[in-house]
Amino acid sequence: MVQGEPGGERVEGLLNSIELGSDVTVSISTVNWCEVLTRTQRDYNGMTALELTAALSGVELVEFGKADAELATSYALVSRALSLGDRACLALAKQRNATVWTADRLWAQLGLDVPIELIRP
Repeated sequence: MVQGEPGGERVEGLLNSIELGSDVTVSISTVNWCEVLTRTQRDYNGMTALELTAALSGVELVEFGKADAELATSYALVSRALSLGDRACLALAKQRNATVWTADRLWAQLGLDVPIELIRP
């Protein structure tokens, strides 16, 4: 969304629905938040980490702890292609009984134990 990539408009729509009072919860693990901040600072000079944090004020930031690490580790057995960030995201979704939104088509092919929503056509 921040970098104007395909599928970003769906994420922006979801975040807008939070601002409008929709009964939707959007969560991100601290591992994935670190990825977002890093990528934003490194690749997109138009927005600071502070501005990004303000723009995503309706998103719940979830600490990544021991149980999360253990669950994320189990996803490494599913596919070597899943990065730590991928596995942290999947672990959070599993624990929350939530749907993962991703642009990574591989996830939909792996038969994972969490619902996957592809944001790109």
